[in-house]
Amino acid sequence: MNGALDGIRVLDLCIILAGPTCGRTLAEYGADVIKIDPEHRKPSLTPWLDVGRGKRSVCLNIRNDAGLEAFLRLADAADVILTGFRKGVAERLGIGYERLAARNPRIVYASINAFGQEGAWASRPGFDQNAQAATGMQVRNGGDGQPAPPPYTFNDYGTGLMAAYGVIMALLERERTGKGQKVDTALAYTASTFSSAHMIDFEGYEPDDVIAGPSAKGSGDMSRLYQTSDGWIALSADGGRDRLAALPQFAGADGVAGLEAAFRSRPSAEWVETLNRAGLPTVEARGLQDARTAARTRDGDSGLVVSRNHPAFGVVEHGGTPQRLSATPALTPDAPIFSADTEGVIRELGYDTAQIEAMRDEGTIPQAAGGIALN
Repeated sequence: MNGALDGIRVLDLCIILAGPTCGRTLAEYGADVIKIDPEHRKPSLTPWLDVGRGKRSVCLNIRNDAGLEAFLRLADAADVILTGFRKGVAERLGIGYERLAARNPRIVYASINAFGQEGAWASRPGFDQNAQAATGMQVRNGGDGQPAPPPYTFNDYGTGLMAAYGVIMALLERERTGKGQKVDTALAYTASTFSSAHMIDFEGYEPDDVIAGPSAKGSGDMSRLYQTSDGWIALSADGGRDRLAALPQFAGADGVAGLEAAFRSRPSAEWVETLNRAGLPTVEARGLQDARTAARTRDGDSGLVVSRNHPAFGVVEHGGTPQRLSATPALTPDAPIFSADTEGVIRELGYDTAQIEAMRDEGTIPQAAGGIALN
């Protein structure tokens, strides 16, 4: 099956989650993504199985001359470069945008970091929690108490998707002009986007109450989490008060307290059926394991969970893709064995066996062929 990005070659130099999520997204839609890591910086297994999917894995030391030359030869034939460096680091390594664009004017060069490439914070290191803290997320999540990080690194994954979106727009523009460009993304930019409703301000503006803190249950009685006799449900039915009041189960129920008492009288499944039949959107508030089980079984083949056979770990489950294309659907491939594609990719550049052995001897590529196991 052809992917929407067939024929696009990507060099992914990123670590952790955000940049690799961008590379994974491009790979899921057919791009040839070559993940490049130094041998000494092995990733943790869980994120590798998650955001390493669909890529070819190469270990290459670009800090020595032979490794840098091999990378530049790869970049000359690439369409996209993904980097995750602070301002100035790529230039010090000899792989900055200006140098690569001079060699390959069609290159789309994406920078994916914590605080961007401009402004006073451009040289600061940072991760998702730093971006959350800098943009008000952790204070809002903590409510009236101390700041608290949300339980998911959504800026990482969100920035990866935003970066893929930017890369694809740049590739589309290249179709018109023949020229590549630089794409800057950052965790803090994504955090600001996710908080955009709270960023609005002008003279005389009075914002609505902000849902904040670990005890928050919702923004009103019709958009709220309610405890049932055996769990919790999420009702999201602003404008549906009359339909709710017409149900006999809510006769005499007044305000949040009255609704809470009514909801505690019956199990979640019964409420979900009753309220949805009445046109009031309601779901069970599931735990993660229950959500995974439901996605595989009683919710049908929704694609929220996908299973693949991994050469080292057998059947591995992972989340599905957020975009569903009818003609060129996602390919959902496996994650590679770490470094397993090094020799093959180097040979594609024209290096012969003697040159490859010399690269092993000088530490440019790993001594071990066939891949390195991750624990």
